Amino acid sequence: MRTEVSAALAAHGRRRRRGIQVAAVVATAAAVFGAVRATATPPAGIVGGPIVARGPVPQEVVVGVPRMTTVTRTVRIRVGRKTVAKRVRFEVATVQPHISCGASRGCEIAFQQLTIAPGGHTGWHTHPGPTFVAVAQGEGTLYHGMTGCPSHKYGAGAGFFQPSTEVHNFRNEGSSELVVYGLYLLPPGTPNTGIRIDQPQPSSCTQIP
Repeated sequence: MRTEVSAALAAHGRRRRRGIQVAAVVATAAAVFGAVRATATPPAGIVGGPIVARGPVPQEVVVGVPRMTTVTRTVRIRVGRKTVAKRVRFEVATVQPHISCGASRGCEIAFQQLTIAPGGHTGWHTHPGPTFVAVAQGEGTLYHGMTGCPSHKYGAGAGFFQPSTEVHNFRNEGSSELVVYGLYLLPPGTPNTGIRIDQPQPSSCTQIP
């Protein structure tokens, strides 16, 4: 009898330990996934926001930032019976590409209309390709997730460009609706759900939720 009781107590102890271990795993998973959700900064006060049109871009197109680069070449000049070689350096205009499209890698474009209520914002995010934005109504403040958290105001009739690497948050800090139109240049196969990529709040912009 004493042996049976001991065995029963031992089995109960094993079940209890397993229960504690499972509970610990569940609690840890909940904490991890909770932390992941907490890092995202979803939009607020957005009215609508449909993708109004999409289409492919099969032409050869490069979208990027212009810059000057130094090129070095060897120039050979024939002087009488001699050939003189000289190294020449000169600057040429070029482009630092953000995205390239062509017959072998066709891009896609998408148009979106977005209305942001007073006090609303897009939340911190990026896009998989370069973006062009035009303001149709109201005024918005674009915050850049970089050192110093710089911001720029854009009113009706203004527009701006965003590279895909820029973490940003467009906020309506006015008293009337903000209406904007976005043109997205996308890598092939990007779904509508992948046009916006949620990002955590930048450490340089802790005052801007």
